[in-house]
Amino acid sequence: MRRLLRNQYLTSLAIIGFTIGLGLVLRSYLQILDIAMLFLLAVVLVSYGHSRGPALLSTLVSIAAFDFLFVPPYYTFDVHDTAYFLTFGVMFVVALSMSQLTGRIREQAEEAGIRERRTAALYDMSRELAAARDLQDQVAVAVRHLSRIGPGLALVHLDGVDGPDSPDSWPREGIFESVAVRVAATWARENGESAGWGTEHCADAEALVIPLRTPGRTLGVAVVQPESPEQPLVEPERLTMEALARQAAATFERTMLAEGRERARVEVESERLRTALLSSLSHDLRTPLAGIEGAATSLLQQEVLPAQVQHEMAETIVEESRRMTRLVTNLLDMVRVETGALSIRKEWQPLEEVLGVALLRLEDRLATHPVDTRLPDTLPLVPIDEVLLEQVFINLLENAVKHTPAGTPVSVTAWAEDNAVTVQVADGGPGIPPGDEETIFRKFHRSSSVESTGPAGGSGLGLTICRGIITAHGGRIWLHRENGAGAAFRFTIPLIGPPLAAVPAEVAAAG
Repeated sequence: MRRLLRNQYLTSLAIIGFTIGLGLVLRSYLQILDIAMLFLLAVVLVSYGHSRGPALLSTLVSIAAFDFLFVPPYYTFDVHDTAYFLTFGVMFVVALSMSQLTGRIREQAEEAGIRERRTAALYDMSRELAAARDLQDQVAVAVRHLSRIGPGLALVHLDGVDGPDSPDSWPREGIFESVAVRVAATWARENGESAGWGTEHCADAEALVIPLRTPGRTLGVAVVQPESPEQPLVEPERLTMEALARQAAATFERTMLAEGRERARVEVESERLRTALLSSLSHDLRTPLAGIEGAATSLLQQEVLPAQVQHEMAETIVEESRRMTRLVTNLLDMVRVETGALSIRKEWQPLEEVLGVALLRLEDRLATHPVDTRLPDTLPLVPIDEVLLEQVFINLLENAVKHTPAGTPVSVTAWAEDNAVTVQVADGGPGIPPGDEETIFRKFHRSSSVESTGPAGGSGLGLTICRGIITAHGGRIWLHRENGAGAAFRFTIPLIGPPLAAVPAEVAAAG
């Protein structure tokens, strides 16, 4: 700064010196008034490009040189014609006015440039903050922009993440190794003003500490460590960094509030899920357990029972055990879907094999329902987790059996279109009432308008689990309305998965 000011003084004297030389060369050809105009022009040039001090110096030197060199008698400050005093006064007033005006214009232009650069910096950072995914990315954006404006290394220290607001709680590494920086950081956070390098508060600290303050609270501090602490901090740079810190603090607060709301929502949903799970366990498992206990007790208490009765009781135990297994499996699958722990291991598989396994497992349940499968021979391999997709088929087929009378046909069809395979599981039962297209996919939803013809109970999780599994595969599942009676569920499996080169030769041949 001092070097710049010294250069301005030297430049202004050089301009006046050049004007004096030019005037001496042209003194015999020009009138005194013309030479006075030359000096006025020189003063205007100095005022336009320099601060007020060099402009005032050039004005005084110009009047003195004009009197000494160009007003008769030459080479003396003795003025015989008193009219020249008016000329000197006019020159001084005009030169001073011009220097003030040009200086003000130059300062306004500099301020406009500073505001423009500050606005551009704020815009660039706000755009990157808006694109950041989370609080950690936003902190990285703020650090990068503060380092770009400030001449050195920057970091952001948030209270909620890094600790309480006492001098002894600051990290003892990096910038905070210095006791002066820790004291400045504590003062800045408590008082809401910048401290340290380049400020009046805690000026012995070798870093600038800016509080990350919002209207409601102080979130932490931003610290800028200069490359050279002896280097003075320019005020426009400090004001720009403070503006960036304020904008970053506002963004951090919005993100923290959003994350807090999301955590609260997740906690509420988790509590609601736990409550529903407990309710389902206490209600839905009680019925099969009671059936198993009753059948087993009868077998134990009766010494001799007809073979037919014993067979029926054994079937009851097996059926209720399978039912309880399905309930527990659905509950566990629902927990995996809700917590995001549902992992998909895709492999290219023929769809008919997965469907065949599901039909085999439901052979007893489907004994009273004829099943028609229409899977074309040209159907391509699909990238699926066969265990999870098998569960989707089981849940859809069980729903068809549970909500349709005995003898109702069930059909499973599939076809390829738009780089995906679409599967439909339909029945000829009473169907789903209008308006329940999305409601039926909600957790623990049991349709009260569709009569269940199967065993009592059910967790109301089957369709929810189906949607979670299909979504994890990158597809979607929905209720398809047809002109005829019954319910038709469709889902898609995109043909996007691991490279086909990884498919075993025997599986590819089977497909």
